[in-house]
Amino acid sequence: MEKLAPILISAHAGSAIVAGHYAGLWTTIHQHPDKKWTISELSEKAGCKERWVKEWVGVLASAGVLKLEEGMIISCDKDVAKTLLPTSDILQLLSELQMFMDKEDKIGACFKKDGPLGVGYSDFPKFQEWMGNWSCCRNKEKNFPERFMKLVEGGVHEALEKGIKVLEAGCGRGQHVMAVAQRYPNSSFVAFDIDEKTLELNRVDAEKLGLINLEFVVEDFCNMRPEWANHFDYVMMYDCMHDLPHPDKAMEGLKTVLKDDGVVTMLDIYASSDMVKETKNPMSTVLYNISLHHCMSVSLASGGVGLGACWGVELAQKMLIEAGWEEKELRLFRDGFMDAIFVMTKGKGLM
Repeated sequence: MEKLAPILISAHAGSAIVAGHYAGLWTTIHQHPDKKWTISELSEKAGCKERWVKEWVGVLASAGVLKLEEGMIISCDKDVAKTLLPTSDILQLLSELQMFMDKEDKIGACFKKDGPLGVGYSDFPKFQEWMGNWSCCRNKEKNFPERFMKLVEGGVHEALEKGIKVLEAGCGRGQHVMAVAQRYPNSSFVAFDIDEKTLELNRVDAEKLGLINLEFVVEDFCNMRPEWANHFDYVMMYDCMHDLPHPDKAMEGLKTVLKDDGVVTMLDIYASSDMVKETKNPMSTVLYNISLHHCMSVSLASGGVGLGACWGVELAQKMLIEAGWEEKELRLFRDGFMDAIFVMTKGKGLM
């Protein structure tokens, strides 16, 4: 129990943190740094019922997230409140747990030899919405896309400024490609995904932004249209490769659609393929759990290999070489805690 008690406490605190997000309590607390609140004051300011706020405070004061003093006075470290704003990575990762908690019986069944291969995309109807929100948070924090395009070097930023043909593979809710298309209006963009409903939402968003240089199409990594062969100057992928059923074929496809002189960037999770090494990092708990419930699961459910989020940079490099990229054509950057950026240059690239 000594080892499991902190896990139990953290799990319940995490649930209450997300509830506070939806109630607007973290935003209210952040807007008044260093303020000490009564439950009545906090409830009134956030537009909440006192009885609900009191119970919420009980959870998080017990966990040490909030401080509760004599006289029922509440305070919160301003850095904690800032970290739990809707635009934070931590809050988004906590809120992702909502998608998993009612799937535990299905996930458990997949463990059994006679059980399902995995839990598929259709069981996660809110995934694209969540992924879009998380992408927005990360993009804002990292000044995407200009910082990214300059970081990968190879003339990508300069070529986008002049005007090139760009493909985003596996675009999801389109947050990345819309940001790039908006920043680099001289370039033309095509983005594909397998989910038509998501693409319909993307088209509406792109129209609102006035993006006439961007087209969303339904396509499959393993069956990309013949007219795309040797067609694009730059191909980009974000947080997608490890989810795919057949990543080896996808890697081959990326090279096929690239011009003789072009660049591919693939952003994925920075982890080691050595599980013993990777599990020395407690934060890898988050990555493995997301993978257990979603990344690995959806790939296996589609009859795929189930790479998982922690497939690791070593395996990724090996697979890219097996897909036809030469070692001299590959570069790897680490950007922050969890981003691995692979840069593949064909011919002269974009210089």
